[in-house]
Amino acid sequence: MKRMPLLFTVVIATLCSSLCEGIIGSHFWKIRQLVDERRANALMQSLPGKPGSISELFITQPLDHFDRLSQEAGKTFQQRLFVNDQFYEAQKGPVFLYIQGEGALSPNAAKAGFPAELAKSLGALIVAAEHRFYGASINDDGLKLDSLRHLSSQQALADLAEVHTFISQKFNLSRDHPWVCFGGSYSGALSAWFRIKYPHLVIGALASSAPVRALENFEGYNDVVAASLESSIVGGNEECMTQIQQAFIQIDALLKLGNHTLLEGYFKSCEPVTDPLDRLTFVSNLASIVQGVVQYNNEIPGLDIDGICGIMAVSSDPLRNLAALNTEFMKIMNMSCVNNTYAESVRMVANTTVDRKAQGPGIRQWIWQTCTQFGYYQTCDDNTNCPFSRLIDLPSQTKLCSDFFNITPQDIAKFVSFTNDYYGGDRPHGNKIIFSNGSIDPWHKLGVLTDLSDTEKAVFIVGTAHCNDLGSSNSKDPQQLTAARKKIATIITGWLKEAQQNQINSL
Repeated sequence: MKRMPLLFTVVIATLCSSLCEGIIGSHFWKIRQLVDERRANALMQSLPGKPGSISELFITQPLDHFDRLSQEAGKTFQQRLFVNDQFYEAQKGPVFLYIQGEGALSPNAAKAGFPAELAKSLGALIVAAEHRFYGASINDDGLKLDSLRHLSSQQALADLAEVHTFISQKFNLSRDHPWVCFGGSYSGALSAWFRIKYPHLVIGALASSAPVRALENFEGYNDVVAASLESSIVGGNEECMTQIQQAFIQIDALLKLGNHTLLEGYFKSCEPVTDPLDRLTFVSNLASIVQGVVQYNNEIPGLDIDGICGIMAVSSDPLRNLAALNTEFMKIMNMSCVNNTYAESVRMVANTTVDRKAQGPGIRQWIWQTCTQFGYYQTCDDNTNCPFSRLIDLPSQTKLCSDFFNITPQDIAKFVSFTNDYYGGDRPHGNKIIFSNGSIDPWHKLGVLTDLSDTEKAVFIVGTAHCNDLGSSNSKDPQQLTAARKKIATIITGWLKEAQQNQINSL
């Protein structure tokens, strides 16, 4: 019998989809956008593609995979893919499919990063898939409330199954050929869930910085922020965290006394913060500077934990130091004043105009997903270690859910419970899954940190932040990050060799 060449298909989320902070603090979205831009620029400098190596494709997907006989039957949307054949060795190479998360997909995602380095060594074809209802993968009415009901992780996983079929047909692959999935952040959770829910399509998964446990009141996020600010390995110290905590205690006291004028001047607010919701936005914006810097530590020059702690040590007045940090943030973001109005949050969530050319995260869509599936609200409710304002509580973080989607806190709790029942929370029942997390990343609190079995492995990387293992290798990378990437690559290569041997044995 003539032996057929074996092709492995690997589902990869090269870059982190970068989960966003609570729904009020818009500064986090600014940091997220800047990080996305810097990552894209870094990718352009890494493993440059040959002319014509990356192509854009669209695949027709059902709007509802699970009820095709309903009134929605026949309704579809176009899902965007980017394909990179620069490294592809057709006779023996694997296929890497990048799973995008809660934002627009860039062609650079199919071009570089740790998965692309792996693709280069294995002769892999890279396919990047945009998430439904983000970027260009959305219909004109996709942001309207009635359409958003089709935006869920379950539908997104079903989309990936269709991508599997599409790629298999386009490249002459049998459905029996093994796949491995990779993802980071939300798409890291999707990667693990794809392996769990579609084990006949994928033989393994990498879930980097993946919050696989849904949680409504995510106080643990700020626990890790506080611990990271105290961590000497990244330039933090106990006094730094105490200074930030004391600054917010002063802010809460001044707001309670109605002394908002001093705060408006210190922190260069564009408008007064007399309204309770504007005050909430004000403290959330300040908190999100620190949260964003910790989550993306060392990704923005001038904004890292070491830099924050240096600013917070300039004087003995914590409030003045926090104001100086705010000024530095404004300088980097090219802001003359800060919009602390709740109306700005309303504007971002209320916008139903689709712009398929827009880059960055989809704010309205992601808030819908947190309201209907995940929670993830970073609060200071009962957390004495929280370094931020006690105004940032659960009711404040869920307000937009009720205001715009008519989803109550009771609804959110039920939805979160269902998500954990459906996927298994942080004790998923699967095999051949790698859960990688960094100790500085606040999202590791919702991930898998220790081995669950011989085939469900945890890789915990001390001193690294959100999805650092998915980035391109750099000579300045800490030793523990380099070692983690090597371990992950070894495990994945072992899966592929095992699958290849099984295929040979079946002939």
